[in-house]
Amino acid sequence: MRDIDKIRDALTAASVRGERLVLATVMSVEGSVYRGAGARMVVHADGKTLGAVSGGCLEADVVARTPDVLAGGVPVLAHYDTRASDDVLLGLGMGCQGIIELLLEPLSGSSLQEAASFYARLAAHRDDVTLFTLVQSAEGRPIGTRLLVDAAGNALEGDSELLTLPEHVAREDIAPAIDLVVCGGGTDAIPLVALAREMGWRVTVVDHRAAFATVERFPRADAVVCVNLTDENEKLGAHVLIDERTMAVVMAHSATHDRAYLHAMLAARAAYIGVLGPRRRTLELLGSVVKTGDDDIPSTVHSPAGLDVGAETPEEIALSIVSEVAAVSRGRAGGMLRERRGPIHDRR
Repeated sequence: MRDIDKIRDALTAASVRGERLVLATVMSVEGSVYRGAGARMVVHADGKTLGAVSGGCLEADVVARTPDVLAGGVPVLAHYDTRASDDVLLGLGMGCQGIIELLLEPLSGSSLQEAASFYARLAAHRDDVTLFTLVQSAEGRPIGTRLLVDAAGNALEGDSELLTLPEHVAREDIAPAIDLVVCGGGTDAIPLVALAREMGWRVTVVDHRAAFATVERFPRADAVVCVNLTDENEKLGAHVLIDERTMAVVMAHSATHDRAYLHAMLAARAAYIGVLGPRRRTLELLGSVVKTGDDDIPSTVHSPAGLDVGAETPEEIALSIVSEVAAVSRGRAGGMLRERRGPIHDRR
């Protein structure tokens, strides 16, 4: 599950129970730190926590600050400089080498209800959005004032005047949950769907066999659709939203049906189309789409699907495919981190 979904669920549950808590959010980072801007942590009044804002360095201190933040009733900006080596002085045992700014927001009653509703809307966005948060009081606006804008810079909700106060705000770019369409409901699709849902992705399973396309078989899928594309190719769009953001895995293990799935995804311009099986089989499935040979395969088609991790079992294959989809969605090649030159994390 995505962090933002966990926070949404935690805030909603706490609101229903009438609890008080502090929401800690990483506003900005500098240097080498474990979590980036947007990492969140919920601290309940009794000290119980959910989420993390570091690799374990700061969480205890945030818990220790929670009673004072709740008593104060107003958001507080906490500054941590983990570049210092004097752990005895700081008492935090920090292992990072950077600067972290945390916004600590006390929430209860109506403020908690509003926060729960806001994060529910935020988690539901299917397009990229940017969240601006005021971290320095300006023009009578309190710390924590927010503005949400779309990819074009249009205000979706919040205080649009924050755009005129760039030196007072923190920025967080929020990507939507990955939309994965699993084409084929065989046994090997079961761990793939489970792992993708564990990642917080929205997952749809499509199969032409009524016995395979069942909620009982895929209880965690967001949708299960039974449709035969060999004679209903145009009807897929009526059942499943497929566009340039869609990630798809073709794994029906039937040449006739895999061909139909593959061409349907190509026609809809899916961003990623993973195809199980050897590359030569995919070439045969593509047919006239490939005119000049192997090099002419569309760049969105990944065959065989998955990263090269030596996968053998259905669970390992699922891990391989999910890893490749995650890498593609972030513009990464999926190699070993020890061979990467440059920062591990993409941060502004």
